[in-house]
Amino acid sequence: MFLRLSFYKLFLVCLTFGCTHVFAENELDKKWEFGVGVGSIYGPDYRGSSEYRNYTAPIPYVIYRGKYLRSDREGIRGQFLTFDRIQFTFSANAAITPHTAENKFRQGMPELGSTLELGPSLNIQLTGDETQHGWQLQLPWRAVYAVGGKTDQFVGSIFQPQFIFRDQWDQWTFSYRMGLTFADQQYHDYYYSVAAQYATQDRPEYSAHGGYSGWNSQASFYRKLQVNNIDTRVAFFIGYDNLNLTPFSQSPLLETYSVVHAGVAFIWVIK
Repeated sequence: MFLRLSFYKLFLVCLTFGCTHVFAENELDKKWEFGVGVGSIYGPDYRGSSEYRNYTAPIPYVIYRGKYLRSDREGIRGQFLTFDRIQFTFSANAAITPHTAENKFRQGMPELGSTLELGPSLNIQLTGDETQHGWQLQLPWRAVYAVGGKTDQFVGSIFQPQFIFRDQWDQWTFSYRMGLTFADQQYHDYYYSVAAQYATQDRPEYSAHGGYSGWNSQASFYRKLQVNNIDTRVAFFIGYDNLNLTPFSQSPLLETYSVVHAGVAFIWVIK
């Protein structure tokens, strides 16, 4: 199942590199938070696939708010330079693809691995007094590494300029982001090319090119709850990707231009 793990909302990145860093609120007096929970997501096997699946997993919940390194609802990132409304950070991202071996369009092809993305990001606060409120422009570039598939390997790089809006509505924290994705040929090749040895009558040989990789729009809601005097967190999200006009639009592995994914999580905070 494909799911873009945007750092302001997602909760299953622990399946890729062993920790969860989502749903933290602006509680700067607490340096550490620990907890456990459960999350469920629904989405396609990969962007452009028409085969959707549900996936549910336990969630280890870890929040760290250090001076230079943070793990919170914006993800794992290093804050290297900060100038008023401009930040230069190191960030990570991930995409989980646990069931591509069952995808009928990829039968006989190498299984796709989940991907880990690492790289710098330039963040510019456009409105509001802090990153928890108002509009922000983020310009992340990340190298992408596939793990858990046929082989662990570097599979290209992506650039994802995006606008992010955050606000507090009563007791709910709301986040919305919209942006574009650009990827090199190696990245598109990993998902959408068909090598000669895997070509069939219904799946002809195809070579993908780099460039524009679609636009996306995502919204999430998060809040704290007290349930029987237990500190908890609840969150849900819905996202949409559009792959029309991409250079791989003629790939036999691209079944649809529209991608929808959604999820919900419940966390019990222990400390």
